[in-house]
Amino acid sequence: MQRNIRLILEYDGTDFKGWQVQPDQRTVQGELEACLHRLFGTPIRTIAAGRTDTGVHALGQVANFITVNPLNVEHIQNALNSMLPADSAVRHAHEVPLRFHARRDARRREYVYRIEYGRRAIGRQYALCIRSRLDLEAMQDAAARLLGHHDFTSFCVAASERENLECHLFESTWQQSEDGVHFRIAANRFLRTMVRSIVGTLIQVGRGGRSADDVTKILEARDRRCAGPSAPPHGLFLKRVTYEDLPGG
Repeated sequence: MQRNIRLILEYDGTDFKGWQVQPDQRTVQGELEACLHRLFGTPIRTIAAGRTDTGVHALGQVANFITVNPLNVEHIQNALNSMLPADSAVRHAHEVPLRFHARRDARRREYVYRIEYGRRAIGRQYALCIRSRLDLEAMQDAAARLLGHHDFTSFCVAASERENLECHLFESTWQQSEDGVHFRIAANRFLRTMVRSIVGTLIQVGRGGRSADDVTKILEARDRRCAGPSAPPHGLFLKRVTYEDLPGG
């Protein structure tokens, strides 16, 4: 009998070439599927809620796979954690209905981007470190212009002409932290490099190089050349993916 297993994954993206399997590259999906093959003795294909890019971290990535193996989910979780490399872990494992699809059924994806002020030796791979303080009020004003349903072509890299480039943002908020600022963003879906493109543009606002009104104009232009550079990947975390009618959301 077929079973559908959902995994909640955490990983440090520093030494991964992103989520998706690539020839001759170390990826999260590649490591996970190699462990599943060892565990079940047969190739297993996983589906993720989102394909994080090279260097991007995850606190709550969601993946699912189909198997006929009767192993209980606790055994699956423990076995995978004994085989996975130290920079990845299965935080939870659940059996879900066969119809569940980690990517298509996701209703909300949440990311956090961390910026810290000053030079850092410890933790530098988990935040963008910059010297000067940013204008948080201006950045928050600009971030609010992104809320709602928009075409995000200007914040997407290498989009296909056939791709749907519209997304609905539920949250776009900057918060002060002890040593810097954090950007929280949530949407029904994200385009390739969209979050980092947005952060890079908002940093320009925080430095006084752009105004909040410029962000509205960038959205309307639907041209990637109008936005700022993408922020580095190491400050970005996929925090949570939310679903309807499932334990844990």
